[in-house]
Amino acid sequence: MASSGKDNRRKNAGRTPNTARATPSPKAAGGATPAGGRQSVAAARKASTGRTQPITLIIACVVIAAVIIFGLILYNKNTKVQGDGYGESTASTASTTGGIITVQGPPPAAGGEEPIVLDVYEDGLCPICSQFEKQFGQQMAQAVDTGRITVNYHLLTFLDQQSASGDYSTRAGAAALCVAQEAGSTPGVFEKFHTALFAEGTQPKEGATTDLSNAQLAQVATDSGAGAAADCITSGSQIAAAQAANTSGQESLKAATGGQVGTPSVVRDGKPISTDVNWLTTLLANG
Repeated sequence: MASSGKDNRRKNAGRTPNTARATPSPKAAGGATPAGGRQSVAAARKASTGRTQPITLIIACVVIAAVIIFGLILYNKNTKVQGDGYGESTASTASTTGGIITVQGPPPAAGGEEPIVLDVYEDGLCPICSQFEKQFGQQMAQAVDTGRITVNYHLLTFLDQQSASGDYSTRAGAAALCVAQEAGSTPGVFEKFHTALFAEGTQPKEGATTDLSNAQLAQVATDSGAGAAADCITSGSQIAAAQAANTSGQESLKAATGGQVGTPSVVRDGKPISTDVNWLTTLLANG
């Protein structure tokens, strides 16, 4: 019996008790996660990154849309037509002295304020001058008609070489001198011609293959009520005066700007005015 009990003890010695806990998964040296664990973590991170990508794209799209909307609002604000609805001048007259075209309204009443005198420099081919006239032309016309401002126009010709004919700016300036000289005493006529000269569809493009002939410029004048200036325009009788006006105009503009020539430019009392969207509104308010 003794040997039998001893045998049983030997058999049971190699068995694992039923209550023993399962051995935990081994870790690599230093506590590192084994290869299988690393793959699981990497997969989880990849899945997490994948989920954040659509959110990032949505945020980026929202930001871009906001920037575009803000830009459009700012553009519309900065290009808003001032005095929109007033239309063309009805009370202004024009005269010429030394190649400068002076446009003014009715004289002030006794004791009334004298108008603010502005010198405006333009080139008949200048596309930004066209934008300037479109944005501020009506507001300026109203200010002239009500005697608030007087405008001295200096029509420069430095863009001649950008025109198809090689001298369009000079001929446009000469045509303006003709209209002011021959029909400027008729209220509103010069300003109507001046507006038409820079209007889209009339003003030629820089670098284009065609521009307006003298006969076509004369027709623009006639359509503006300045038929009396047609012969002056077609004959080119004011070409030399326009060339001289360009020379003196560039000199006076350089004196005001420290040597710079660019159009459109607005000068008051020998000092350039920054033509932001509210420039004339501010000028009229402050006097």
